[in-house]
Amino acid sequence: MRGTLVAPPLKRRATDGELQVTDAAPEPAAVVEDQFTPWLKEGNQLLAQLGLSWGDVLSDLDQVSYATGVTPERIKARLEGAPPRTAPATFAERLTFLHETRRDANGKKHVLRVIAETIASEQKVKLTASAVHHLLHGRNEPTRQTAAWLEKYFKVPVGWCSLSEGEALAAYVGARLTSLRAAQDTLQALQNRGVTSVSARSTGDLAKQPGLLADLLPTLLAVVDNPWESRTPRDGK
Repeated sequence: MRGTLVAPPLKRRATDGELQVTDAAPEPAAVVEDQFTPWLKEGNQLLAQLGLSWGDVLSDLDQVSYATGVTPERIKARLEGAPPRTAPATFAERLTFLHETRRDANGKKHVLRVIAETIASEQKVKLTASAVHHLLHGRNEPTRQTAAWLEKYFKVPVGWCSLSEGEALAAYVGARLTSLRAAQDTLQALQNRGVTSVSARSTGDLAKQPGLLADLLPTLLAVVDNPWESRTPRDGK
């Protein structure tokens, strides 16, 4: 049985006055990044080198959430590679987070009247509970000074309520990774002197307090370099 040769269709050139339609390849989706993205990439590499996971370094996501204003679910998603949010949180949303998570001396939510009266008394300004209520519900935007007063009242850094998700996570996680990198450098310095291992009470100790090893570096190196001089004399020996 003979095969049938099928000629490919001829492409017709567009003539003057004709519109030629072709199927164009779709444009690749743009990669969305924020201030946290480079820290996430560096953290993934560093943790892989140390044989650790994000769970070792950020074991309590509720604590991370309390410090950053980002929900534990969202933190977990970002650590797993979820893209950044396109719309940043508003001042009202982050102020509401503080009002929901911070408690007064009696373990209750801060009363708006007390917030206003405390700030008014300390700063010698006029601030009403109604004004604070409007800020919480996004009806008004605060001045820079008013925002700073509210942030100081809730004991967070000035500018906290204006941070985006990426900025908040970058500040918190970046500090942890910087300390962890210092701990890695400390271990490398010890290994260069022949120390093959460093023991801690648990493997989580150094992950939770990575700066501890770096702080102990001078003492550790002194012990390695001068083992006899570093010993405490006993019984006159």
